[in-house]
Amino acid sequence: MPTLSCIGAGSLGKTICHLLSSQLEIQQIINRSPSSSQQAVDFIGAGTLGSFANLAHADIWLIATPDDDIEAAGEALWQSGVLRAGDTVFHCSGSLSASILNYEGAAIYTASIHPIHSFSNPSQSLKSFPGSHCAMEGQPEAMEVLSPLFTAIGALPFAIDADRKVLYHAATVTACNYLVSLLETSQQMLTAAGVDSAEANPLEPLIRQTMDNFFRTDARSALTGPIARGDHKTVTSHLIALETGTDTDLWQQVYRTLGNATVNIAAQRGQASTENLERISRLLKPEASDS
Repeated sequence: MPTLSCIGAGSLGKTICHLLSSQLEIQQIINRSPSSSQQAVDFIGAGTLGSFANLAHADIWLIATPDDDIEAAGEALWQSGVLRAGDTVFHCSGSLSASILNYEGAAIYTASIHPIHSFSNPSQSLKSFPGSHCAMEGQPEAMEVLSPLFTAIGALPFAIDADRKVLYHAATVTACNYLVSLLETSQQMLTAAGVDSAEANPLEPLIRQTMDNFFRTDARSALTGPIARGDHKTVTSHLIALETGTDTDLWQQVYRTLGNATVNIAAQRGQASTENLERISRLLKPEASDS
């Protein structure tokens, strides 16, 4: 079997290594500390503790460090002298391209594979990873090696233009990370309103219904609520209520920013009158609170 070693086996790295262990022989796991490396090896169920001071050759190298450390890790790997012609090195950054791994003239093939998946719970990810889309770009030789490996573990690889990768990553961050922030803001408002959600969160069915509606149809069809109806008086009452919140500035900023985006969707929906949507747009401007 081809061999794989990993630099930076955190939540993502150790999950990918575990999944790929059915396709590859896992070799060295290199983390900042031996204890962290051992935890990763235990999770993967394969591999040995490694360090830059004593690297062994592997056919494929996964660099799963934080983005800011990928270039340095790739350079340290090169300086170690362990890479051989025909080896593949890839990273999993959503915003950086494969070109950050520069082994020009050495016949070392590079790629980036970014799984559109939340690895916050690695044990759960082992079960839920199949069906995850993965954005791929890099040298054809590297993608020829990696694409079938990821397909074999249930991934759905697709090509991404390296020049537009940062915008793609901003989209995934907005959909995943910022969604968590939005849900937490909503939860804070709910708590401030005196609703006890300890036993069952009343927002959960609404959130799931909204997501289902969006993915089954589109934003225009899924949109409901006061802005979709053009209820400017309701929007006014919301803004007044938010002024008394525990985090007034943040809540107002979130409500107004997303409200403006919602006005655009509501205009496409066509349920509310243009006059009422224009009135709501004026209400949502930050300076409206000072008038």
